[in-house]
Amino acid sequence: MTPGTSTVRDVADKARHVIAKVRPGSASGRRSLPIRCDAEEIRARWEDPQQRAAILDGIPAEDASLTIGDQDRDWGRTATINLELSPPVPGTATQVLAGKAVRRLKALCETGEIPSTECNPSARGDAGEGTS
Repeated sequence: MTPGTSTVRDVADKARHVIAKVRPGSASGRRSLPIRCDAEEIRARWEDPQQRAAILDGIPAEDASLTIGDQDRDWGRTATINLELSPPVPGTATQVLAGKAVRRLKALCETGEIPSTECNPSARGDAGEGTS
């Protein structure tokens, strides 16, 4: 065996390891959260085309549905979003995207807006000045 053989084998093993991590996962995802809001208001926000588009912004959803459960003590009503993605995504990313959608719905119902970092600078030019 030559010294170069082990290097080629190591690279091939590393490639197999990386490919195993990024295998396409499921195209279906489901996440739930309690929302402190009436069921009618939750459903109205979900069914409004503009608000639904904002909830699903950046998520490649082919189909999305909402199920609203019963009141859960003081926590609110359990809202569940089921997503069907158009392209399958690696690993558990489908669950992450479903969680993102249900958190956006929760924020919209409880505060009236979806949080965004838009128009927020990541660093201010004047940070640290005049604090002596």
